[in-house]
Amino acid sequence: MNLDAPLASAGSPPATPLATPPGTSERSLAERRLAGIADVAVHVDGSAGDESRIAYAEALAVAAGAHLTAFQTNYIPDPPITAEAGSAWIVSELFEDGRRIGAEIEQRLRTRLDLLAVPWEIQRCDDMLAGLMRAAAGLARTSDVFVYGRPFDEGGLALQYLEAVLFNASSTVLVAPPEAAAAGAPKTILIGWRDSAECARAIAAARPFLAAADIVHLVSVLEDGSEEEQHREPAAAMARHLARHGVTVEIRHLPKWRRPGEGLINEAVILGADLIVAGAYGHSRFRERIFGGATRDLLQESPVPVLLAR
Repeated sequence: MNLDAPLASAGSPPATPLATPPGTSERSLAERRLAGIADVAVHVDGSAGDESRIAYAEALAVAAGAHLTAFQTNYIPDPPITAEAGSAWIVSELFEDGRRIGAEIEQRLRTRLDLLAVPWEIQRCDDMLAGLMRAAAGLARTSDVFVYGRPFDEGGLALQYLEAVLFNASSTVLVAPPEAAAAGAPKTILIGWRDSAECARAIAAARPFLAAADIVHLVSVLEDGSEEEQHREPAAAMARHLARHGVTVEIRHLPKWRRPGEGLINEAVILGADLIVAGAYGHSRFRERIFGGATRDLLQESPVPVLLAR
């Protein structure tokens, strides 16, 4: 998909007029802050992608007046499967070497984090994959939002950590691609709307971001076997609900796309959105990995940060 030249959404019906909260006026900087976020976590591992993730997470923490926790994953490879004598020694050596490398990376990270404008800490985990996934989920349960890089840019392990947070902790993940500007509270937000439990939970999780935005676009994409009218009343009801929370909402219904996730990304680029909000894995993870799906498209291709919950 060529995101340098987004497709115009010609042929789609006009956007529904704004659902604007009564008495809305120009808000002060203080009112734009991300109220309700006290703990931001960010995944780091010593790779080149750390810098963009840290910068994005710091901007969020500054906008929220929040504490920042850097979750350092230090992957220890699984030992060779062997019943020979000395296998315990091999495991011990793997962990000793891994801890040494992890300590070196941690020291470099501390030098970088000392420059932050918010209170911070490092939680380092030296472990095999299962232990790292448990630690990620555990930290997520006491964090308001967990910042990750685009996982398909970073290899399979990053996707495993991200899914552990979504499925094992039922927590909020914010995927920040390397090209995303570290701008704090987003001004323009696109919600990938479906009348589903996952989408409703994502909207609830994103409420601090929605409340601070200038405009929120509630965007649905016509899918196979669905009728456009089936989308309209649930979308209008959600817009009214958000307006009662002080959120200014515009409803947009897009015509059918072969890949709905691609349609959402294209619309986000057209609208200049700073954030996409979506329910994660409306279909099973297996189906999305084999056949594709909106979540996979967003994780692989979106140049716009994506907030996911399920």
